[in-house]
Amino acid sequence: MKSNLTEKDKRLLLIMFIFVVVVGIGYWGILPQIKAYRELESEIEDQEVLKSINEQKVANVIFVESQCDEYETAMAEDKEKFYDMMTEAQIDRMLTTMAIKNGLEAFSFSINIPDTPTDRKAYIYSDLYQQQLQYEEAQKLAFESELEKEDEDLLDTSDSKDKKDKKDKDSDDKKKEPEMVDIFGDTDTIGTNTDIYAARVTFSLGGDEKDLHNFLNQIINSDKKILITSYSWGEYQTTKDVVNPTVEEGEEGRITQEVVTSKSLTISMEIYMCDKVAEVEETPAEEEAE
Repeated sequence: MKSNLTEKDKRLLLIMFIFVVVVGIGYWGILPQIKAYRELESEIEDQEVLKSINEQKVANVIFVESQCDEYETAMAEDKEKFYDMMTEAQIDRMLTTMAIKNGLEAFSFSINIPDTPTDRKAYIYSDLYQQQLQYEEAQKLAFESELEKEDEDLLDTSDSKDKKDKKDKDSDDKKKEPEMVDIFGDTDTIGTNTDIYAARVTFSLGGDEKDLHNFLNQIINSDKKILITSYSWGEYQTTKDVVNPTVEEGEEGRITQEVVTSKSLTISMEIYMCDKVAEVEETPAEEEAE
């Protein structure tokens, strides 16, 4: 069967053909280019933010170095207030030497050096104690918040739209201008102790009461950190050789023993030692290079 196309039908077919060609060029040719341009534009914005952050970091190098030097100086000064890390034998020798120099007799020692830093806080009615409690509460809340966030991430079953919204939000957060933040903070900031160890010592000694007081004051007024947690006085008896006077001329005196009552002192204390970082020794390769 022979069909005849009118001029009108030919024009309609031509228009449809041109329409299909235009749509095809737009969908497979122009649209991918627009998407690629938008992605490139977003990447350029992210790189500009990153560039701004790096420029601020470079600008803060001198400030950070200066602040780091101040902290190292302050830490070195604070660490000098504590004893170096000692063994039980070294603590025994130190206190025994102090007792002997005061003319006292050492009776017994009980020394316990913990493996973990001390958790002792400041005086209960001091401002520092309240700051320490606030810091611990803030740390606890931060830890709980982090756990909740991890649980939410594990239970996250949102659809692709929610994930896209989250991705867009993260992208917006990245584009925010960074704030100038003090990376070290205040030198008086309360933090978790990681360097100070408290050796618990109970020490019994005896002798003249005046010498015992001198020993006690020497401990209290020590340049290093020592905390006397308790002390108690007592008495003990010893024998002492006494030479009796001569009874008759030419006769030597006789030596007898006399019971003498002396004072005793039992002290419980905490000796605070600092885990100072040792300097790194040079390797043989470095020594040969020098």
